[in-house]
Amino acid sequence: MADADRLAVLHADERVMSLLKHGVLTRAESDALVADYEAEWPALGFGSWTISECETGRLVGLGGLRVHDGGLGVALRAAFIPEAQGLGYGPELGRAALAFAFDVVGLDRVVAITRPGNVPGQRSLEKFGMRREREWTRDDGRALVLYAATRDMPR
Repeated sequence: MADADRLAVLHADERVMSLLKHGVLTRAESDALVADYEAEWPALGFGSWTISECETGRLVGLGGLRVHDGGLGVALRAAFIPEAQGLGYGPELGRAALAFAFDVVGLDRVVAITRPGNVPGQRSLEKFGMRREREWTRDDGRALVLYAATRDMPR
């Protein structure tokens, strides 16, 4: 909850949240989500991290691991402010999250889900070894792309 103020700004940014399933959040919704993020760690042994610039401490994103609510297993999550996109934060987060998932948590597979139009996000996933598995359309009509990495894949 120490990052609740900074995350509320991120969660209210249309540029960041437009590609995420829940869209822009109110402050109350953001605080509830941050509480959920915090509760994941003791319950699951993994969760989300805030991502900040080393030099300035400025929050540039949020990422980590979560249990996918659609039954796909553990998924990588990431969201970055537009000014941080293309600067290598995505692949850095991805490599760290996969190492944590496989070497610390002991998972065998991690997935990532993106929208077909999120080409920069897909390139980022591919840079740290995730492979495109399939595209599908959910019952609500939203098209999605599934990526996956397994413990035995080269890193």
